[in-house]
Amino acid sequence: ATVEPGVVFDLRQGAVVIDQGAEVRSGTRLEGPLYVGPGTRVLGGFLRGSVFGPECRVRGEIATSVFLGFANKSHDGFVGHSIVGQWVNLGAGTTTSNLKNTYGPVRLEVDGERIETGRLNVGSLIGDHAKTAIGTMLATGTVISAGANVFGPATPPKYIPPFAWGCSGDERMSEDGFLRVAERVMGRRNVSFSPDRREALRRAYQRSTR
Repeated sequence: ATVEPGVVFDLRQGAVVIDQGAEVRSGTRLEGPLYVGPGTRVLGGFLRGSVFGPECRVRGEIATSVFLGFANKSHDGFVGHSIVGQWVNLGAGTTTSNLKNTYGPVRLEVDGERIETGRLNVGSLIGDHAKTAIGTMLATGTVISAGANVFGPATPPKYIPPFAWGCSGDERMSEDGFLRVAERVMGRRNVSFSPDRREALRRAYQRSTR
């Protein structure tokens, strides 16, 4: 791993683990417990109490969150109490709210069903291959389904369906369009878009858009 000069480690609450091939750039503050996965690049900011899987690119303020791997958050913006799936791209300035103004428990809304979490702090749940536009402001307890491409209103609805195109209607990405984008994104991390991988994603698309 590579750690540039000027990185601060705060170990008072737990260890900071930096895995093989990871890079932490100057101007970063790491507060444990924290795990930085293989090949992940931490580009600056304040990270605490979080887990970053392999080959992520992260920057800004990130707290109590899990990035499953190959996710991209290369710019400023706050992400807290959130789960970020694989191959997610968060546009510059994307910010999550993780606490209601009323300080009450957070309720999720998933495809018309309300789920009481019983928790005061819940950020966003973001599925694999989802993407947000620059300046996206996610309300407390937002759920973005897999493959969704979120743009339009600065604050989208609290539930975005799978493979949505925008967030103000029922429009969906086409199957071919989704697969083309996935192939481009994976190529940027030197991951082969094999026939088996393509078929798995095609089936996931078809299951979710019936």
